[in-house]
Amino acid sequence: PYLQNNKVVNWAKQHGIHITSYMTLAYGKALKDETIQTIAKKHNATPAQIILAWAMNEGYSVIPSSTKRENLASNLLSVNIKLDSEDKQAIAKLDCHDRLVSPEGLAPHWD
Repeated sequence: PYLQNNKVVNWAKQHGIHITSYMTLAYGKALKDETIQTIAKKHNATPAQIILAWAMNEGYSVIPSSTKRENLASNLLSVNIKLDSEDKQAIAKLDCHDRLVSPEGLAPHWD
């Protein structure tokens, strides 16, 4: 939610290219976000479930990782969450172009 890359996403969609969301949980940083936590409480869900549900609702593939089996199982439940338009709008506003991984050559100046 912190790096939504709308320009790239729109271009990819226009060209039939599927998007995989990378670092969707922002190394756990997004799990602490007040907006995400509020939406999670509303849906009786975890912040991770909300973020994953949002990304999948946007049409992205997600590859969440965890070293804890219970977190992996919990993440799978995100497919059952139905975010409303208010939730989606609130998450869309979290875009702050926060690129967490940017090794030379990995992230060209396309966004």
